[in-house]
Amino acid sequence: MTNPAPFPPPRDRLRERRVNIGGRCLAMVSSGHFSPTVILETGLGAESAEWDAVQQGIEPFARVLRYDRAGRGRSDPAPRPRTASDMVDDLHRLVERAEVGGPFVLVGHSFGGLIVRLYAHRYRADAAGLVLVDSVHEDQFEVVGRALPPPAPDDPPALQAFRRFWTDTWRDPSANTEGVDLPASLAQGRKLRSLGELPIQVLSAGNVVDEPLAPEPMRRRMQELHEGLQRSLLQLSPRAVHSVVAGSGHFIQRDAPRAVVAAVSSVVAAVRAAPRPHRNLAR
Repeated sequence: MTNPAPFPPPRDRLRERRVNIGGRCLAMVSSGHFSPTVILETGLGAESAEWDAVQQGIEPFARVLRYDRAGRGRSDPAPRPRTASDMVDDLHRLVERAEVGGPFVLVGHSFGGLIVRLYAHRYRADAAGLVLVDSVHEDQFEVVGRALPPPAPDDPPALQAFRRFWTDTWRDPSANTEGVDLPASLAQGRKLRSLGELPIQVLSAGNVVDEPLAPEPMRRRMQELHEGLQRSLLQLSPRAVHSVVAGSGHFIQRDAPRAVVAAVSSVVAAVRAAPRPHRNLAR
């Protein structure tokens, strides 16, 4: 959940559109054709341009949309603190006001994975499948916090900072760039136990051990805990599949965009093979 590096503006051939969702605007970029529509949801503090390579891979076989959440990119800010549920509201208004037709395959990275899970739960008729890209897990802070060694006077600064973030700092909305109330957002996610028969691809990073803030002795244990949390997301649906992307860090869409495209392609194929009634938002 560290802040990503800046990304370049959208490709020249893609025109950004600002959509009024009710008193403020969100910036979105769409390309491609064919149903279902794939929606790309970023991690905390990220710009949607980081999905560019993934979008290029998807657009030959499906319509794909990415957007900047409130206060990111050229999107207008929103009142803070915010929760994942507020962001679900924004996304729903965006697709309605932009007249984007469903059904949707929702792709969420990190904190975006929580947003798309909540969206799929609230708008079951429109959500046709999910791809969770090294998604946040509701219990990750408790799990990692319990695994840390107790404080000692000679702890190196890296361990002190790492412990401070995972046990305390993450709770403060002012400590993240989007003003997100993470405790409230994770509590919203805990209420979600099942997404029925939804096809879900769960991708997890194979190199969480390279997290620079984690002390060297903790890194292997961090990887084990991370993969365990990712596997637990399979409980959301009997059609959920977990894959570890070897060699990739947390930002799989950067390190291994083809793996994300392949996961999206698999879910899109499943949706097309088993069409179901849905509410089409296009007017």
